[in-house]
Amino acid sequence: MPPVTTNSKSIVDLLVARKLATEAQLQPSMEEARKGETPIQQIIIDKKIIEKNVLLKILADEWRVKAVSLADMEVDLDVVKTIPDTTAKRHRAVPFAKEENVLFVAMVDPRDFFAVEDIQLRTGFEVQPYLSMPNDIAALLDKAYGGSASPNAAATEVNVEDIMKGVAASIGSDELTVNSGAEEVSDVADVSADAPEVEKLVNAIILGALQNKASDIHIEPFEKKLGLRYRIDGLLRDSPFSLPFSYRNALIAKIKIMTNQMDITEHRKPQDGRIQVTAKGNPIEFRVNVVPTVFGESCVMRVLDRASIQVDMNKMGFLPDTLQKFKDVLQRPFGLVLVCGPTGSGKSTTLYAALNSINTPDMKILTAENPVEYNLPGIVQVNINQDIGFDFATALRSFLRQDPDIVMVGEIRDKETAQIAMEAAMTGHLVFSTIHTNDAPSAVSRLHEMGVPDFLVSSTIEAVLAQRLVRRICKDCKEPFQPTPEMLKVFEVNHVDTSKATFFKGRGCGTCNLVGYKGRLGVHELLIMNGAIRALCLEQVASGPIREEAIKGGMRPLFVDGLVKVTQGHTTLEEVYSVSTTGD
Repeated sequence: MPPVTTNSKSIVDLLVARKLATEAQLQPSMEEARKGETPIQQIIIDKKIIEKNVLLKILADEWRVKAVSLADMEVDLDVVKTIPDTTAKRHRAVPFAKEENVLFVAMVDPRDFFAVEDIQLRTGFEVQPYLSMPNDIAALLDKAYGGSASPNAAATEVNVEDIMKGVAASIGSDELTVNSGAEEVSDVADVSADAPEVEKLVNAIILGALQNKASDIHIEPFEKKLGLRYRIDGLLRDSPFSLPFSYRNALIAKIKIMTNQMDITEHRKPQDGRIQVTAKGNPIEFRVNVVPTVFGESCVMRVLDRASIQVDMNKMGFLPDTLQKFKDVLQRPFGLVLVCGPTGSGKSTTLYAALNSINTPDMKILTAENPVEYNLPGIVQVNINQDIGFDFATALRSFLRQDPDIVMVGEIRDKETAQIAMEAAMTGHLVFSTIHTNDAPSAVSRLHEMGVPDFLVSSTIEAVLAQRLVRRICKDCKEPFQPTPEMLKVFEVNHVDTSKATFFKGRGCGTCNLVGYKGRLGVHELLIMNGAIRALCLEQVASGPIREEAIKGGMRPLFVDGLVKVTQGHTTLEEVYSVSTTGD
């Protein structure tokens, strides 16, 4: 088979021109391609001349097409079977995702117009071709049509532990456990980031996160151990499998390569990047941060799954009266609405849901975010880029010249952003933002600390919503129990009625990995500004008097909101105590 050609260069010429390989290195691959049916790009990968993802990117750039690594994805086999196996094998093409009338197809040569046309005619779908590697396409077709595919979802799920065991077998089981007297393995020179085992390890780590619905992946080097933990429902949990200690540098190098943004030769300073993958047709982004430690680089990957973000306010755990008050605030023509809480408390998700609830064709809505985590139809969303000086304050200034009705700025973190947001609120705009404080009354004090004039705070803020996330009791193993007198006393002191309550706890089952909890819901504290609170804002900024006045005006504190949800059977008293105190 002759070398595949690009628009004007063969793959060989392209690699030589980019100085990624020499003709002498590629000559055996060319001869093998001429003699057989295997495309030269696959032979180059098999011979480990160039790493697969690197070659995919080079060809995608040259051919001006999108690329996909099927080996890094979990593909629904029913989607694969959208086209007959004979057609798929003839065109060396395999569908990997579909939505409405669009079919996403991985192809050895996505420039093959006749193959694309044939698939469109046979399926009735609009085809979006993607470049992929021949072996990955063949493996997926074999899985779907070769008898190994199973109609049930459990059979198609990738078993991460099996991947880890396979890697362990290929590198030697002694490398998975480091004895106290073992010598330290040297740097990446011993284990290359291009090694197939490294790619399998990274894939296994990512698949483990997706299967466990984790929000963060933590890869942590210690003196004689490489740790892996997942944050699931807000709590960090050790991975059920261990990582090979000798692969610690190669793993981080591989992750850096996947971001296409990080410098793999830099080990002395923190770096940030992003990785994008597709799982069952859903785009998932990983926000990657690498920090140097005394034992190597520590990596944290935040999972941004846009498909899992809840944008329906009725499903976010609001109590009915709190939800109605918040919806009333959203109908106001101008003013500043703040959502506060610590990192990971769901502030951005609440703002998305709020914007989605008031998003109508007659409203011009703009958002400035870092990053945009979920695409809202009909809303103009902008990514902040600190590296070029495009920060929240700059975005907000430009927004005011875009004739907006509603503006959302991701976070108020300095006086300049706060002042511009409040001036926008004073000039006929409804402005949403987040701020890092522990409770709603403390937001006023925080703005004062930033140096914002008290008259601006008093006149512009319409409402402050504080929130936390607590774990839900697992629906599959929840069972009633009798609370102790001490527990009941907590509800009595906080004036929460338990006369009709049934208390539940999770026994622990396979669904929740024996922890008794599955999923999360919000607990809330909504401060609505009134005349008395505005007067206090002008006189003093201490949160205590503001809190007292807000409670008089009907604010339910976070702790009490959580207690009500315990009586409703959604969560437990222990969870409420973990995110709030009776003093909140």
